[in-house]
Amino acid sequence: MRQCSFRKQATAYIFVALLSLLFDIQPVLSLAPPAVKGSAAKPYEKQKVAVFGAGGYLGACIYGFLQRAGSLYGTGIAGIGAPRAISATGVGSQNLNGVLGKNFILAQADESFVKLTDMNSPESIRLRLKGFDAAIMATRYTLETRPVTGGTYEKTPNDKTLEFYMDRPRSSTVQGMDDPDYSANMLKKSLEACREEGVKRVVVIETDSCFDDPSASGSAQYLDLLEQCGVPYVYIQPAAALENFPDYTYAKGVQANLNVQLVEVGNIGSVTRGGSLYREDLAALCVQSLLSLDWKENKILRVSSNGPAAPSDSSTKPPNQQWCVNSDSILAFTLAKFT
Repeated sequence: MRQCSFRKQATAYIFVALLSLLFDIQPVLSLAPPAVKGSAAKPYEKQKVAVFGAGGYLGACIYGFLQRAGSLYGTGIAGIGAPRAISATGVGSQNLNGVLGKNFILAQADESFVKLTDMNSPESIRLRLKGFDAAIMATRYTLETRPVTGGTYEKTPNDKTLEFYMDRPRSSTVQGMDDPDYSANMLKKSLEACREEGVKRVVVIETDSCFDDPSASGSAQYLDLLEQCGVPYVYIQPAAALENFPDYTYAKGVQANLNVQLVEVGNIGSVTRGGSLYREDLAALCVQSLLSLDWKENKILRVSSNGPAAPSDSSTKPPNQQWCVNSDSILAFTLAKFT
């Protein structure tokens, strides 16, 4: 009886595989799970991840997905003492928790998970990365002048600093500004701190296209910084305008079929942008890159949307047992071809 059941299951798998070849469709069942060489390859080695600018909507979504991934076995992402949000003031923490509470259904990050950092001080940045394995950051941030939060790194009661958001705050009421040189210098300091503190992996998202005045040197400048830093990296370049999915929660999962291309360093500047890409999908892709891709290899990924994702298969786990719905059926399989 047991042998008969096995034969029936094997026959079903072969039948589905043949259908996918004949009709060029993605099978509902797969003969094997997608290949992974990142943190998910060794799930018992819990990797601690820090997110720069987590008070911005994109940064907060990345943090929320990391938080969920850290709560589930099999991802290799740490959930104890991590993830860490790096912001400049308490306002960044408030904005982060606003997104977590709404989009990730009453999730939160208390002060032990949010570290207020003097981003003008390489030493301050380095200390915030102590004991961490990976960091996620952007090339360009929305900046906002804020008082330094009391009891942190202020020198006088009236000290001001620049809060930084990846890539924009969710609230349109924030009077943010853009300073590409300041953002680039902050990226440089952050990468140097990663190297000095022994961080094993950085994920850098190119966010210049979200601003009215893209950097003149753009992608090439950022890749030079990464190469000089020497920490293995994933560089993610959106080839579309970023927008928010209305009333998003993690249970809605990945909303689009993503077109992800592996790009050579020499072709990084030749990008044609069009269409739109949801920030939530981009955030999930960042986290999936940590799970799937080899941390010792540099990768440049160009991502755009191929239209709405197909409904998730009813046989999958319920949303509360997944760090992101559709992450296995879309993101993991998409990145498997680069492992």
